[in-house]
Amino acid sequence: MEWEKRITEAKYTSPSGKGISFLYGSVSRETELKTGVFTFPDKDGAKVQHQGMGAMSFPLSCVFNGSDCMEKADSFEAMLFEKGVGELQHPVYGVHKVVPHGKVKRVDDLISGLNESVVEVTFIKIITDDFLPALETVRAAEIEKRYGAFADGACKDFSAGVFAESVHDELRQKSILNAQAENIKGGLESLVKSKKEAFSDFVSTVTELKGQVNAFFDKEDGRMNGALNTARLVLNMMRIPSQVVIGVSEKIKGYSALIFTLAGQFKNDPFGVRNVVNSVMSSRIFLQGALASLASGVALQLASQAAQEGRGSDAPVCSRDEALNAAFAIIDLFELIKGFDDKKVASNSFVDTNTDTYFLLYDLVQKSVQFILNSAFNLPMQRTIVLDRDRQIIELSAELYGSVDYIDSIIFDNKLTADEIVVLPMGREITYFVKSA
Repeated sequence: MEWEKRITEAKYTSPSGKGISFLYGSVSRETELKTGVFTFPDKDGAKVQHQGMGAMSFPLSCVFNGSDCMEKADSFEAMLFEKGVGELQHPVYGVHKVVPHGKVKRVDDLISGLNESVVEVTFIKIITDDFLPALETVRAAEIEKRYGAFADGACKDFSAGVFAESVHDELRQKSILNAQAENIKGGLESLVKSKKEAFSDFVSTVTELKGQVNAFFDKEDGRMNGALNTARLVLNMMRIPSQVVIGVSEKIKGYSALIFTLAGQFKNDPFGVRNVVNSVMSSRIFLQGALASLASGVALQLASQAAQEGRGSDAPVCSRDEALNAAFAIIDLFELIKGFDDKKVASNSFVDTNTDTYFLLYDLVQKSVQFILNSAFNLPMQRTIVLDRDRQIIELSAELYGSVDYIDSIIFDNKLTADEIVVLPMGREITYFVKSA
């Protein structure tokens, strides 16, 4: 193929979908090679290990001419400042997904370069979207690891702190655990009712926990194991609903209500040092377990959404606003639990401060919130319109999403009735999701 036929139009398409063509001078492409160089004493030369390619960059001097050259350059600069991934149709090196990098330099030579504006910019080719699922899997594994560390610490603290000196202590502790188990069942059952397998696991764990509570103090030599098993069942029971893929707002609402219920259940300390310690240790693992489940559950759901984006997932979409609200709600709940725990420890000096488990919980919450906030700006924005006339759902889907493939999403997101699926009436509010610039 002759070289003339390899040259194509130079064009940049911004993340918002705006496109602009430009002229250019000389072009170049730079590719970093990732190599490891190793030298050895008393031996000349070096061993070089090839470790693949690094960033590929395309420096360009983009030229706009004509009477409106400055306006075109202004528009091009505005497109470069948009956040997100654009597309470069390079005149020589093909089409690539890119992000502008480094300085953007504007040149308007008003003496020798009238009628011409130049914008100098370097585009960096990004890793393809196929890398995204693997990246989110790594982040999900990191959150799982932190949850596991917290769970181990919380179970050990609970088993070491709960103890009975009399039959009365035993009965009271069983009563506390059974009451809290009922609170969890009542507060979280609605989150799993629509998911058959999760609901079955939840119910069986509730039953197993109640049986374990009744056998908690059966044998003195088995008390430690009994407490450990009870604590693990408590955490397992609370985590099942957090792993169900439902609306993030619904998940936040369910766990928030549960945490407020658990915190409000122990406003008055029971009589006796041992009963106080047992009550605080029990409320601590339930409260911390609920927050750990919620924080990790929301973060892992967002990781799953990112990995499944554009791959036909029928899971409910989490919007940007919903993710941000979830992150702030988790932070508020952490402060609530911390305040509750600090108050109990301050008023009862014989209650352990539980520093290690606190920092493990903080680490998990901090990492989960960080991931949620970082993910939020890659999530679609939720918008609502009011129909100004009767509409058909097929043509509305094509207008809002540019495709008829989103009919099910419109039905699910707006809870449409059978009549509304046939004809959407004028005045009906419709919510949909859009990727912002």
